[in-house]
Amino acid sequence: MRWRAFLILSLIVNLLLAAGWIISSRKQANHPDDPASLATKTNTVTKTAVIVRRQFFSWQEIESQDYAAYIKNLREIGCPEQTIRDIIIADVTQMLREKQREQSPRLKPNPKWWTNQRDPAEQEADSKQSNEAWATRKTILDQLLGPNWALRPDFASNTNAYQQMLVATMDISPALQSLSPENKRIVANLLAGPNDPWKQLAGILDPNQLEDAQLRFSPQADALRDELDMLPGFDTQPNEFKQIFKATAEIESRIRALAERDDPEAQALRTKLLAERDAAIRNVLSPQRYEQFARLRDPAYISALELLADGKGNPAALATLYAINRESSAEQERIQNDDKLTETQREIELKKIELEQMKATALALGETLLEEPSAQPAPKPEPKKTHSVAAGESLDRIARIYGVDPNALRTANPNLNFNSLKAGDKVSVPLNLIYPLPPPN
Repeated sequence: MRWRAFLILSLIVNLLLAAGWIISSRKQANHPDDPASLATKTNTVTKTAVIVRRQFFSWQEIESQDYAAYIKNLREIGCPEQTIRDIIIADVTQMLREKQREQSPRLKPNPKWWTNQRDPAEQEADSKQSNEAWATRKTILDQLLGPNWALRPDFASNTNAYQQMLVATMDISPALQSLSPENKRIVANLLAGPNDPWKQLAGILDPNQLEDAQLRFSPQADALRDELDMLPGFDTQPNEFKQIFKATAEIESRIRALAERDDPEAQALRTKLLAERDAAIRNVLSPQRYEQFARLRDPAYISALELLADGKGNPAALATLYAINRESSAEQERIQNDDKLTETQREIELKKIELEQMKATALALGETLLEEPSAQPAPKPEPKKTHSVAAGESLDRIARIYGVDPNALRTANPNLNFNSLKAGDKVSVPLNLIYPLPPPN
């Protein structure tokens, strides 16, 4: 019973305390604050930030077989765009890899356990499947993420490092540095965008500025820089580069337009355009510079230069080495195209040419060869070539084609009347060691 008395007493005390709190609250509401307390109060308003967030979700709710729905779900939960990009790229790539693994011959067990080599047909099929998989990957990601999915955000935003570099380049360009900061930003945005910017830039820049922008930023100019930089010792000068660019830019654009085509018509047009490009370069360079340009693109000449660079010869041997390489290349091409030879015969003939080239190169570099007991040394004949006269060709034209003196032609052909040449006549041509360039078209 004592606990009942204690409980009743506790309830009475709680009721008294509640009544006292209510009376005190009403008094405080009926009496305003005193001046001292009002002076310390501010008129600030406290706002409550309400955040609506899904606190309970599972990854199964986010994932979807439909990539578009998958991306939508990721955005709804506040996933950053860069993270979405990385997730989708990784998922698509893994999906295509698994598909390729099921079909690729290279990823199947090799029955020939003693070698890593596989059947050429399997290698070709694997290469084809790999190319198709990468093309499919690009198509899918272009549709899901847009054409710039491969660019990281720091190269896709308005303040990215690439655009900052473009603006910095404009700041040091005599033609572009006078643009306002706003116009520089617009130009940089267009240049960094996925579309061809030059029609729009033509409406912003004057002709001098547009030409300077093309020289600095266009893909054609960038490719031309790479091409000329690869020529050892060519050392292109600014005005020379500008002349070559202006002469070849339009032709280069037409060549690029054929990049996706490989049909016979496209191949013939590409060959024609390349010849036009070469003729355009020849027209803007001096004869000496064009000859240097043409030589440095000839693998036979580069091979001769590399031997000299390795300290294996002296500059005087350059012409001889170049002639040896040119003759060897011509003979190899002739044998490769000879349908009368069997594969074994062709291989034997190519080995003979390789051996003869090595011997001739060694002699040109001043190296001593071991004497062959059965071989009798024979005087080396002067390098000659037989030219078949075409209709209308004259002495001067034949001499110009081969870069020889007309009198040298007369001396080498004492029984031939050059005043009455006929189509089909054979002319013996004493060659220079440095082969002449073909005449302009």
